[in-house]
Amino acid sequence: MKLQKLDFKWAIAVAVLATLLGCSKSGENQADSTQGHFHLAPHGGALVMLGQHMAQIELVAEAGGKSWALYVLDGGAQRFVRVKQATVTASLDGRSGTFEAVENAATGESAGNTAKFALKADWLDPEGRFPVIIDEIEIFGQTFSRIEFEFPEGKH
Repeated sequence: MKLQKLDFKWAIAVAVLATLLGCSKSGENQADSTQGHFHLAPHGGALVMLGQHMAQIELVAEAGGKSWALYVLDGGAQRFVRVKQATVTASLDGRSGTFEAVENAATGESAGNTAKFALKADWLDPEGRFPVIIDEIEIFGQTFSRIEFEFPEGKH
């Protein structure tokens, strides 16, 4: 019985330590991966932090750069977050575009209930570097406006 209590106490201590060593909420120097804090973009795209680790968006070239995906993710960039919008407007390399909600019968995602948006934009170079401005997106009831970043760097 004492061993079980000791194991439980160690498990609690490890959980507390992992929480303390996890993502910093300060938001300071988050872009500097030399400080040991960064998240990998799950699809290999440009990852952009929103709020104080509230959520992230990821911009990814697909189909050889003929189309682009915008994913909405949790703060750790590990889980998809469905949003209520059917479209997300943006400026990519100075040109306007509208990302449309991607429906997926397998996951039950639909316009107004999805974590993925798609845009046909064959004018963009997937190997190039260009400015991106997302006009507005609402995640977890919070609206984020004029999200600016560079592709492929992102903003963390």
